[in-house]
Amino acid sequence: MLKLNRIILVVLILMVSAVQPVLAQNGSILPIYVVQPGDTLYSIALKFNVSVADIIDANQLANPDILSAGMELKIPGLEGIEGKLITRPVPLGQNLSSLSRFYQIQPKDLVKINRLTSPSEVYVGADLILPEKDNAYFKALATLPENMSVLEFSTIRNANPWGLAEYNLADAPGNLLPGEKMFTPSKPEEAVLGNPLEPHISKLDLSPLPLIQGSTAVIQINTSGPITINGNLNGKPLSFFVLANNSYTAIQGIHAMSEPGLADFNLTITLPDGTIASLDQTILLQDGYYPQDPPLYVSAETIDPANTKPEDTQVAGKVALITPDKLWDGQFKLPVNPPSCIKSWYGNRRSYNDSPFSYFHTGLDFGVCSDLDILAPARGKVVFAGALTVRGNATIIDHGWGVFTGYWHQKEIFVKEGDQVEAGQLIGFIGDTGRVTGPHLHFEVWANGVQVNPQEWLDRIIP
Repeated sequence: MLKLNRIILVVLILMVSAVQPVLAQNGSILPIYVVQPGDTLYSIALKFNVSVADIIDANQLANPDILSAGMELKIPGLEGIEGKLITRPVPLGQNLSSLSRFYQIQPKDLVKINRLTSPSEVYVGADLILPEKDNAYFKALATLPENMSVLEFSTIRNANPWGLAEYNLADAPGNLLPGEKMFTPSKPEEAVLGNPLEPHISKLDLSPLPLIQGSTAVIQINTSGPITINGNLNGKPLSFFVLANNSYTAIQGIHAMSEPGLADFNLTITLPDGTIASLDQTILLQDGYYPQDPPLYVSAETIDPANTKPEDTQVAGKVALITPDKLWDGQFKLPVNPPSCIKSWYGNRRSYNDSPFSYFHTGLDFGVCSDLDILAPARGKVVFAGALTVRGNATIIDHGWGVFTGYWHQKEIFVKEGDQVEAGQLIGFIGDTGRVTGPHLHFEVWANGVQVNPQEWLDRIIP
């Protein structure tokens, strides 16, 4: 019996020690940072504005040169902040206040961890260091009605008013104001940040974040019923398409020459009863770091604005006719047979005939590395097939939802306007017509009127 009691005591000690926060040598609580691939002690020290010597001392590192991904380090200088320090992009619809309440950390401590000078620095897509605690997950409960006290609200929700105040980082229940969303503890798998447009919108997501020059942004919205949606992203009006169960999706290209910095995003929804709700935020837009191609020398007529401008207008008109049916399914296939080889990448800055590098490469150039076959990457409808000055023998396919693909410089075209094509169907032969320096297929993808990086569509399913 004595032996059994000792075993039980050991188990209890282990259980208690497993849930204790990490303490510094002076007994104060320290947060944990999980080492990421590529991290060094210097980069970690710089991230948290502490010295390398202090990190070594706090962790009693016998050999500071040995640092591996997954290793856990105590971070000095952040006493009193618990949990594992993770880096996440700020989701759409969130701000310093909502993130502070969700992760149960005072705004001033979130400012301290991230060395912020202003709450306005917490913009969508920006990386934010957050302390993730196993017992501090929250989910949106409801909005405190204008005509209801916190006590009445708590009674209806079967909650403790002081508990609600604590969960929402308020000093007292009276500090919870009408119109504010209340948070309550939940299991990690049930944790939901919520969004400013609840209860009208149950899901509001934009990916990937941050935005990058040339990327394809996908906005997804789930609602409890039919709504009307209007929005803009980076100066472009969004086109939303409805799926089953009141799920809406918009796909928007980010121009390769967009100015890096902050992109405007706004959304307005109108309910059947006329109620209007809106959201305005700025989203981080990063440089694509596209290199310069070697200067190119081409026929003068192919860079003459008298030829290029009317042709650009003609193509823009073709890709502006948005159809509501999504014709493609899954990931796009390669537009050529393997083995494929890419001779020039999307986004590269270009100079023609000693011009400034004011041009950019609007697609992927596939060389002749297997055969001359050009294949449709997905199901769609041909909306153009013919000869152009710059693009040579060209084909444009509409895949629905504002997504188009283009195929320039062909030797032969095997489809005509109005044809329905399937993924993998032969649609032409690689050639050297138009503005070229040799035979290749120039392959483009358009998303709501903007040429985007086709590699994204070849690498993953969108949306």
